[in-house]
Amino acid sequence: MKTILIPIDFSKTSHKALEVGATIAKRIKAKLVLIHMAGLEEGLNDKNNSFEQAIFYSKYIGGKFEELIKEPYLKDVLVEPILQKHLDFESINDLAKEIDAALIIMGSHGSKGLTEIIKGSNTEKVVRYSETPVLVVKNNEINFAPERLLYVSDFNTETIKAYHRMVEIATMFNARIEFLYVNLPDKQFKSTNEMDETLLTFFKEVKHPDPVKAISTVNRYADYTVEQGVMNFASLSGTDIIAIPTHGRTGISHLLQGSISEDIANHAVMPVLTVKM
Repeated sequence: MKTILIPIDFSKTSHKALEVGATIAKRIKAKLVLIHMAGLEEGLNDKNNSFEQAIFYSKYIGGKFEELIKEPYLKDVLVEPILQKHLDFESINDLAKEIDAALIIMGSHGSKGLTEIIKGSNTEKVVRYSETPVLVVKNNEINFAPERLLYVSDFNTETIKAYHRMVEIATMFNARIEFLYVNLPDKQFKSTNEMDETLLTFFKEVKHPDPVKAISTVNRYADYTVEQGVMNFASLSGTDIIAIPTHGRTGISHLLQGSISEDIANHAVMPVLTVKM
């Protein structure tokens, strides 16, 4: 049985993630593991809390979990709740590996302005550290019934592992895979012949049955940044899910350069699937 991990803070966005997780779990007969990290709610987890307060908190969250798993959409879904008594986004990656999770699902409302520059959203932090594919969903009225998954890549051979994992997830979703290459100006610009050479090498390496034909299936879109190109093309083409490989930068590298995958996951309206290279 496959396992899907869903971080829960009992917000509307995490309810949306749980609803999406239930839809997938029913389709593939998977178990949902729900993790709540103490400290996600302001005022309920002070470092100076007494033992009695800690007991109260555990009982409070236990009650919230009991209420949550009564949601009608969770009927006939196997659910296992976990309370982690400290706030640590890296540990979600460790838990995902420990339980052999096929997917992490997170709800996100994004973050903007100075908050995003300094610390980013909780979702970004999970995307940054996770070696398990992460599906980011937003709290909107869009039902999760994806038919078209748009895989965005520079088709470098270092993304091959991410590509294969993305194919597995697309199969779970029963979604058709489409490809996008965003051609950028200046030094990153590639001519048609250069792109064709890159794509041919890539499709040969992933053992595509017809590498030459596969080249013609890749959409090519010119824009000033990858994020703008992805957002514009996805909007025009009616994409259901954006899938993108990620390096998962941390520390000073992240602050100086940012992460394309995190930015897209944070700002896109439709679901975004990030897969570690």
